[in-house]
Amino acid sequence: MRHLFGLLLLAACSSGTPEDSERTYDPNPPDELGGDREAAVVLPDDYDITRTYPLVISLHGYGANATLQDVIFGLTPAAEAGDMILVKPEGTTNAEGKQFWNAATECCDFENTDVDDIGYLAGLIEEARELYPISHAAFVGHSNGGFMSYRMACERPDLVDRIAPLAGTLSPASGECPGTEPVRVLHMHGTDDDTIAYENTMGHLGAEDSIAHFTELGDCSAPTTEANRDYLGGVDGDEHEITTWDCPGGDMQLWTGVGGDHVYFSTNDAYKADLAAWLTE
Repeated sequence: MRHLFGLLLLAACSSGTPEDSERTYDPNPPDELGGDREAAVVLPDDYDITRTYPLVISLHGYGANATLQDVIFGLTPAAEAGDMILVKPEGTTNAEGKQFWNAATECCDFENTDVDDIGYLAGLIEEARELYPISHAAFVGHSNGGFMSYRMACERPDLVDRIAPLAGTLSPASGECPGTEPVRVLHMHGTDDDTIAYENTMGHLGAEDSIAHFTELGDCSAPTTEANRDYLGGVDGDEHEITTWDCPGGDMQLWTGVGGDHVYFSTNDAYKADLAAWLTE
């Protein structure tokens, strides 16, 4: 009820569709979105309506949940510190009791429920913009959540500024990515991923071709390489190859984890800090 009252109050105090800078925000907003399909929200400890925040939506993998995904990406501390507003939605549950996103032909609506996750996630962004002062919207997702991040970039580039998929890729048919607006991408992928391969397969594009779609769309420069980084505790040395494209709308990056598997980032604090910085810059 409090959530509904807040939305009605905003509508009553507004005429037409005002710019974000003209909106009046509640200094004590709700910490959930989505109505009947609730998504938890982590607000900064010192939440301040006189500034704007990046909105980061974290998408779990197939069979996982928002709490587990938060362990892998570790973004709650960054949200509490004031770097972002973090939204943690849950996918719908299939007959096996596994949560999923309807993200691509091959992943992961295996029972053909045709759930409208594009509409649901777009609605979360639109609702958040009414409640909180938002600078830009970003998705970060693992595996099935990475596929879903790409689908949001393809179909709702009007709402999405950037995505950071981990071990999730773009569908192979170019017709499945109709968006013409450049969305920034940070793609993260292990070369030893035996669940979603780093290279192209019959079922999905590989890491390099997935990000290439967006670097070409974004009129980016030729790629350059940076010094390798050590993100993986189980792999010796600085195993991460970092490729960067300079683009008019902001840089894009490919983090290639040489020797990394499907879920290898979960305990690395340096990785989490660098990811949070790219999502919120």
